[in-house]
Amino acid sequence: MVVSSIPAADVRAMLVGDLELIFNGRSGLGGADVPLRAARARVRRRGAREVRDSDTIISGRHVFKLGFFSPENTTNRYLGVFYNVSEETVVWVANRARPLNDSSGTVTFSRNGNLVLTNGRNETLWSTNVTGTSPRNTSAQIQDNGNLVLRDTSTWSIIWESFAHPSDVFLPTMRATDNIYTGHKVGHSAWTNRSDPKPGSFTSTLVALNIPQVFIWNNSRPHFRSGPWNGMIFSGDPDMYSPYLASYSLWNDSEGTFYFTPLVGTFLTKLTLNSTGNLVQTMWNDQQRDWDITWVAVGNECDIYGTCGPFGSCNVRDSPICSCIRGFEPVNREEWESGNWTNGCARRRQLQCSISNNNTSGNRDGFLRLQFTKVPDFAEQFQSRQPDDCRTRCLSNCSCIAYAHDPGIGCMSWSGPLVDFQRFNGVGIDLFIRLESSELDNHSDRLLVIIIIPVLVGFAVICFVIIIAWFWNKRKDTRFSDIKGFEAENVISLDSSAVVHKGETEKVNVEALPLFTFKTLSNATYQFHENNLLGRGGFGRVYKGYLENGKVIAVKRLSAASGQGNEEFLNEVAVISKLQHRNLVRLIGCCVEGEEKMLIYEYMPNKSLDGCLFGQSKPSITKDS
Repeated sequence: MVVSSIPAADVRAMLVGDLELIFNGRSGLGGADVPLRAARARVRRRGAREVRDSDTIISGRHVFKLGFFSPENTTNRYLGVFYNVSEETVVWVANRARPLNDSSGTVTFSRNGNLVLTNGRNETLWSTNVTGTSPRNTSAQIQDNGNLVLRDTSTWSIIWESFAHPSDVFLPTMRATDNIYTGHKVGHSAWTNRSDPKPGSFTSTLVALNIPQVFIWNNSRPHFRSGPWNGMIFSGDPDMYSPYLASYSLWNDSEGTFYFTPLVGTFLTKLTLNSTGNLVQTMWNDQQRDWDITWVAVGNECDIYGTCGPFGSCNVRDSPICSCIRGFEPVNREEWESGNWTNGCARRRQLQCSISNNNTSGNRDGFLRLQFTKVPDFAEQFQSRQPDDCRTRCLSNCSCIAYAHDPGIGCMSWSGPLVDFQRFNGVGIDLFIRLESSELDNHSDRLLVIIIIPVLVGFAVICFVIIIAWFWNKRKDTRFSDIKGFEAENVISLDSSAVVHKGETEKVNVEALPLFTFKTLSNATYQFHENNLLGRGGFGRVYKGYLENGKVIAVKRLSAASGQGNEEFLNEVAVISKLQHRNLVRLIGCCVEGEEKMLIYEYMPNKSLDGCLFGQSKPSITKDS
């Protein structure tokens, strides 16, 4: 995605180089009109005291314009501020409730130095309405942050600004404010619809009392709540936990005013309260010449304030999305099951602390932990770094029905109905709800079963895997690494005293032979010492050996230089296995490890059969014979 490349440094330089509309009392109200659209940055046009319908004032770095516009599907004319790259994107409107019916509108200065918008009949439709202003030293200016300001030119101080009277768009450096002592707020109001910028039913304000939160209101009813500010983000929005969206600042002054503002970024961004009651953050896509949505406040039904009623829990991943918190049941089950959750839930069993009216009885109550939540509304805050302090304080107060702890907030407690409570997936604050002890016991028993069964099953599976692995490793030490079996015409029993033949299609499985490790045979032959050498053959040497049980064996060790490979070795095993007789040497087992291949025979103290038949002198074949 390619976005507008207006750098942050340019946006921060918004107090210099902006075009001005100057009111100079010495020149009076008359004078020729100046086409401000053609003016350049840093140029003052003395006597340029009017902006007509066809004129615009552009900011110093050409980010915003001030001029007249008509929304879609209407010919009404309004004075507003809009983007230079997207003139149909209006961020502020002056005469929201009093449109012009034609193009006769004119912006000029009144005799006391205020900016005023008049129609063709010289009726005032809008004014900055600043009192006590000198008529000889004011100027109007559109800045690169979109703020229209009225200055006292003698002191260069701002005496009025559009950012203090916002419309529906929240721009970087604009401030939403709330004074907790006077109740004065600066917030935003949505258009009635896309064709009418008149303030609609939805407004957005900062509510700083107790713990600061942002609300969207439908008339006077809460429609959306951001959750408590924890010093970095609003904790009730799971998307805010992404560093990408952590781009807001909130602070307060000594006079009780709290300020909330979007930070200046690298690209053009805005936050709009639309006519359906949703805050939508967008970023300018310069390639597509349009705005990309990057965040919305109301993303699902659970984000609507109080969807599940008091003591109801909303989880967008569940069906239905509403359920009663454990220990509570629907106030009206018929309504609840029909999908009308507004009446919420009520406690099944009264708290012991409430019944006895004695704080010490509260010790018989306990707390149910609910992880990853948007904590309910109406939290009361007290500072503490330790979660245990929150529990102790809540348990000792019968009016406390829940508590939570956040490192950036401290302790939060609730004494009234838990409203607008939501469950998240992997992010959020843990909420501890006070329940009568029997609710916790039942829950503990069920929870214990839920925990124990998977643990036992998991333990059994692990044990089974360990046993299989142990047998596999043990067998691996003593089995063939590359001989798995072969097809042969006959299989014989090692215990037969004569040659036994079986069906030709059966499988000869040499793994049925006893398998010896190289270490065992090496120890048995004293590391294949020459003193134990019985003889040499075409494929290797034969050694005498003693097993640990005292049995004497003969070990034929295949020579690596003999050229005998797996096939020859396999054939020898097959032949010896099939042809067993009381007068033939008996195959006891074999060994294959790495390059080592060995056959283990029973030891013949009288040596081989030819010695018995021919004695010391063996017959030979000569030329004469």
